[in-house]
Amino acid sequence: MEITASLLNQNPVDGFLTIVADGVQHTVLASNPMFASAVSAFQSKDWDALMLAIDPSLKFKNLYAKYEQIEVKDGSVFVGGDVVRSIVADRIINYLADGIDCLPIFKFITRLQLNPSKRAVDELYTFLEHKYLPLTETGTFLAYKAVRADFTDKHTGRFDNSVGNVLEMPRNKVDDNKEIGCSYGFHAGTLEYASGFASGSDKLVLVEIDPADVVSIPTDCNFQKLRTCRYKVVSEYERPLSEPVYQSRFSTEHDDDVDDEWDDSEICAECHEESYGNCQECDCCEGCCDCQDSEDEEEEELEDAYEPKTEVQLTLSLDDKTADVDWSLDNKMQSLDWTKVKVSVDALLNHLFKSRRPAVAMAIRRDNSELKINEIPFGSLMNYTTKDDALNIYNELNP
Repeated sequence: MEITASLLNQNPVDGFLTIVADGVQHTVLASNPMFASAVSAFQSKDWDALMLAIDPSLKFKNLYAKYEQIEVKDGSVFVGGDVVRSIVADRIINYLADGIDCLPIFKFITRLQLNPSKRAVDELYTFLEHKYLPLTETGTFLAYKAVRADFTDKHTGRFDNSVGNVLEMPRNKVDDNKEIGCSYGFHAGTLEYASGFASGSDKLVLVEIDPADVVSIPTDCNFQKLRTCRYKVVSEYERPLSEPVYQSRFSTEHDDDVDDEWDDSEICAECHEESYGNCQECDCCEGCCDCQDSEDEEEEELEDAYEPKTEVQLTLSLDDKTADVDWSLDNKMQSLDWTKVKVSVDALLNHLFKSRRPAVAMAIRRDNSELKINEIPFGSLMNYTTKDDALNIYNELNP
């Protein structure tokens, strides 16, 4: 996009800014709430921010993310090719626009699509829309349940709801008729519902539920409860849930269908924080690794020794055969290895957002925000995307 801009008057009362983008003229008046942002973007020559000031909807229309069968594009969320219109979709769009990691929501939707009942899928969207309950990092969700003082269930006293227990029954034994309020199946719901169901010395517990195991959302109690065939008691109630995402404490058979390379994180031996691609020598993350300097010296020596071949390698056609190359065959190849070429984190993030890869960009920004690393090797991109895509990003930034 070709952009030219001129600030004719930055007075906050009667000022205005004129922008011409691809031959189309736009004017931002001082009366526009985005005028101050537009002036700031103009002065810093941040043309992307300037276009957002002209049309804030671009922030949503330009978003793109894909996970399994879920795709965000053109301001909408698609699951299996069908558009999803619910508070879950709205939350994904807003999270992406604000740079918040929405992977837990993607995983929630992935689990929900594993539910064999279309009725249950549709009803659970409705349940979360009316009474939002927090998700976990693996895509399950948390709810409340009232139990007796000895942690047995309120109705029969036969089911032990002590912390750590997993309770389950055959799915076909759970009533899937939402018009029937009290019926067969395990019940859980909002804090308001569970508190109203408890009395005397009863206790409240927090339960974790896989969306794939939800059977129905009864219409009584204003859609504040659900019936499920399985759940895990993860803690006794202490305070209302307030965070959007919590740690999961429930393993189900659907985990392998949901978790992918996103969960290949490691723990740094030095700072003990979660990281990606720890050094094989010292088992430390890049920010704590002391081996990098010696590796850089070795790389410089190898580059000097094989300088003529470096020129030839950089002019090779990067066709489909490139993906089959084993870059670690010998030290010569390592000196030419694109995966070890470093790139500015800011330049990389800017390029990823512009090229409609916000999910990758947000994951990289999240992992490097606390380490304050200015540069990372292109090879580290393979912790967030495929090798082919990482190579494409390298070629895009190194034409």
